[in-house]
Amino acid sequence: MKKFNCAVLAACLLAGALISCGSDTDAAVTPTDSETVPETTAAVTEAAAQPYIAAEDNGGKTIFLQGFQVYYAPAVFAAEENGDAYNDVIYQRIAKTEEYLNIDIIFDDSITHKDVAKTAQNVVASGDDSIQLLMSHDMRCNGSLVSENLCYDIASIESVDLTRDYWKFHTYDKLTVNGHVYLTKPMFIIPSVGCLTFNKAMVADYDMEEPYNAVKNGTWTLDLLREMAKVVTRDANGDGTMDENDIYGYATQGDWDLNAYIYASDLVVTDLDENGKIVLSMDTPRTVELFEAMHEFLNQSGDAYIGKGMSMKDGRVLFRQSSTKNLDSLRDCEVEYGIVPYPKLDEAQEGYYGYDISAFISIPSSVSDPELVGKTLEMLNFYSREMVMPTYYDIQLNSKSVRDEESIEMLDLIFEGIVCDAGRTYFGTDNSSMQNLVYSISKHVYGKKTVDFASFYAKNVKGAEKCIEIFYRSVDANE
Repeated sequence: MKKFNCAVLAACLLAGALISCGSDTDAAVTPTDSETVPETTAAVTEAAAQPYIAAEDNGGKTIFLQGFQVYYAPAVFAAEENGDAYNDVIYQRIAKTEEYLNIDIIFDDSITHKDVAKTAQNVVASGDDSIQLLMSHDMRCNGSLVSENLCYDIASIESVDLTRDYWKFHTYDKLTVNGHVYLTKPMFIIPSVGCLTFNKAMVADYDMEEPYNAVKNGTWTLDLLREMAKVVTRDANGDGTMDENDIYGYATQGDWDLNAYIYASDLVVTDLDENGKIVLSMDTPRTVELFEAMHEFLNQSGDAYIGKGMSMKDGRVLFRQSSTKNLDSLRDCEVEYGIVPYPKLDEAQEGYYGYDISAFISIPSSVSDPELVGKTLEMLNFYSREMVMPTYYDIQLNSKSVRDEESIEMLDLIFEGIVCDAGRTYFGTDNSSMQNLVYSISKHVYGKKTVDFASFYAKNVKGAEKCIEIFYRSVDANE
């Protein structure tokens, strides 16, 4: 399974509040163990990194970015500067791109995520070139965008260099269709990845292993999470009933956050075969092992609270499911907490993995000037790397949401471990069988209180394979 490359962000973390993360005149280089990352920013300045494309005058041509109503829109666009450092670099990213190319970028998020495909269909059918960039939901309508020939092949645009580190910010290659790249999550889109927060006081009070150490030692596993959760869970008010008023070892909302354990366990719903085609990949003994472990933890142990509420702020939960985006909500949390990635399924697993639920970016196939749109994306990504990501780490996370140095290390691991799943991306909500597989932990294991993987998979395999077949049939017909 190919993982996301985070070398530039790792350098940003180790160097502190960087103005720049390195030169873009050459291919990105990952420091070796013998190399030293600068301890200060004196030698790393904005002048050291230059865009690989030249500035040009496009006469104020409009680049329209069609977004949709979503909670992370502020990470994409800011209408004006307001004194908040993070907001202001988002604004400056747009302003600098506009100035560099002499264009006018307009952002609109008046539609819902359900309207994205219809909007693209109308634009492409009319050929009016009214939208140059399109945001789409993490797992809705993307199959239609690609199979109906509504997206431009980004890899075919000469002004786009997908070898640049800011394009490798996400494993877009796992979404390649017949050699074409239609959807991307470049550095322009801030990721939102699942993580766990933990109550430091509880860890100390019960003399448990420090979760940070477990992560670093490679022993942070689902079994260890379950063991630690069992230690603290108790009927705090003595009423004989376990509910939101008691103390739990683990709490989660119980939706995408539970299903993310698939990816955390080094599994994917689909992968690419030797010919680069999407194929199902869940039918493995490892999936059965995950189902059994989650069934015991969620349905039998009594140590997990599933539902809304039970926040880390309440001080009554040891581990609380969250995401890197939702860490914002803990700025005023009085409980001292830390951050760790999802646990591995076992110690033999190579790393810590997770899924990014942020939006995708595509280019409608009706664009009249794909080269300018490509240059716009390049510059947005360039300024994201130089300005936005360092500020995101140093101010948005480090100063406001993250409480200690170890959490910063954990965030680096979390972002390094992002994986892609084409089945989820293209068919996650648009095909019932594929959706059942993607949501198997929340809907099947927890929802139906069962561990029976064989019959569950047998009921969904044909429908999921059929949707993949239809997808490729449509794609092939359009080529």
